[in-house]
Amino acid sequence: MIPGLNVRPKDFAFVKKDGVYHLFYIRHNDLLPPWATELDFGHAVSTDLYHWTQLPPVMAITPGAWDNLHVWAPHVVQWNGVWWMFYTGVSDYPGQYRDTQRTGVAYSTDLMTWTPMHEGPVFSTQGVPWAWWSPLNTAMACRDPFVMPDPKAPGQWLMYYTASPAIDTTSTIVGVARSTGDPSVWHDEKPLWITHRSYTFNAQTESPHLFQHPSGRWFLFITTNSGQPLTFFTSSDPTGDPAAWTYRGRLRNMLGYDTADWYASEVLHDGNLDLFAVSTSDRIEIRTIVWGIGDNFTLGVPLLFHMLSMDWTRPSVDENRYVGLRLRSVNGYSTHAPLVAWVKDATGLQTQVPMAALGFPDNPNLATDSTTVRWFTRRWPPTLAPGQPMKVRVATADGTASSSWLTVYANAVEQPVATGPAGTMPSTPDADGPKTDVSPNPAPVPEDSLVSGRSVPDEARLRVLTGSPLGGAPVVVFDLAAPATARAEVFDVQGRRLATLADRGFAAGTHVLAWDGRDAGGARAARGLYFVRLTTPAGVFGTRFVLDR
Repeated sequence: MIPGLNVRPKDFAFVKKDGVYHLFYIRHNDLLPPWATELDFGHAVSTDLYHWTQLPPVMAITPGAWDNLHVWAPHVVQWNGVWWMFYTGVSDYPGQYRDTQRTGVAYSTDLMTWTPMHEGPVFSTQGVPWAWWSPLNTAMACRDPFVMPDPKAPGQWLMYYTASPAIDTTSTIVGVARSTGDPSVWHDEKPLWITHRSYTFNAQTESPHLFQHPSGRWFLFITTNSGQPLTFFTSSDPTGDPAAWTYRGRLRNMLGYDTADWYASEVLHDGNLDLFAVSTSDRIEIRTIVWGIGDNFTLGVPLLFHMLSMDWTRPSVDENRYVGLRLRSVNGYSTHAPLVAWVKDATGLQTQVPMAALGFPDNPNLATDSTTVRWFTRRWPPTLAPGQPMKVRVATADGTASSSWLTVYANAVEQPVATGPAGTMPSTPDADGPKTDVSPNPAPVPEDSLVSGRSVPDEARLRVLTGSPLGGAPVVVFDLAAPATARAEVFDVQGRRLATLADRGFAAGTHVLAWDGRDAGGARAARGLYFVRLTTPAGVFGTRFVLDR
């Protein structure tokens, strides 16, 4: 729920560009009549999945256009270097269309400014032989587009959507359409009868989306009208007939806990991570897929640390010379995996190389948001021919960020042996090296909270994030060296408890608790100084922060 606006998100799109996550979502207001809400898409951005900034809405309905009543269910893909938003447009023109659902498309180069193709929809079930087309009947469905490349036909795309079958107009199933290369031209492919109620035991099927298991198998998720809405199937063929699919039932059965409030799920592939996002009654929740045995998975909490970008100070360098790697990150004090490096041979084959062999630090100090790591270059493998340049890139271990390829040429000039930390040279850079490549200053000692005059121990270090480069609500972060029960509370300067953020057991590691800036009664807290108290078996810890919004 967006505070103060009575707006909550519904179906949404989830993408990432230049290190920043973007959510586009239906804006629904429960206090308005149906015709007066769901008139545009909300847009929120984040650099770490914890702090979100609301940007101006996009894609408002246009009176007189074909989608003059509502816009629903956005889905965003990048196609030939352009971002395309497929969405459901709802038309209402007396005697011609009555709450009629069809698919439209808009395009953008920056995810900020969108240009809709208002001359008409790009797809409907009119003329689709197996689907029901009745534009004056409000029960007819043609909505919730999900678009992806066809894995069996390079250059072609598939659109999965919700439709009403002609042989059972009181139910909905998933249909598939195909484009041979033009985002505005689609043709019927087939219905996916595996999503009919004879398989799912529910008449309503909507919000389809697909993603791949690392083994290559496909997952098809739908939202049904059951008590546990999210239902899924697996198959090696994303357009297969029912015999090609395995019905897995409700997501709750695999996870082992209640998901009654979850619907309209989406998955974002972020490097080597798969992020699973769902709509709930008042928000969008994001988890990390942890793959298990076979087609099973569990869901975990995303890491607080995030690398925004990695780039070299120059595209090429001679061996035994300095070059800098610029790192932009958020929440660098939090747990994060070491960096990794890859080299590419003349055939394009990539091989991971030990960081020690390159003399490159695998765990640089990221206490500041922007850091330049200085590297005294080495070539690998040592047997690389002098005439063969080395192509090297550095990445995060989870693949969520990577540098471009740096070309390192052979250099016959003898240089002193690198004896500095992690193989760096202790002397100043050579004359032709980048002048801005300096190691970051040592991080200042954090102003940790005190307990009876003692610094907070590492096993319960407590801090508050009051913003990221894009802003956001306060977030409480603490570390536990071992599983323990913890209670986190927010107090004002008069010592009044405003909110209890958690009072339960936690696993070992870093934990993140968000505060929406409101007290227990829902009233917005004023700007000013506040305190957080953390109670664990190790003691009681506190810190302060300023609420400035």
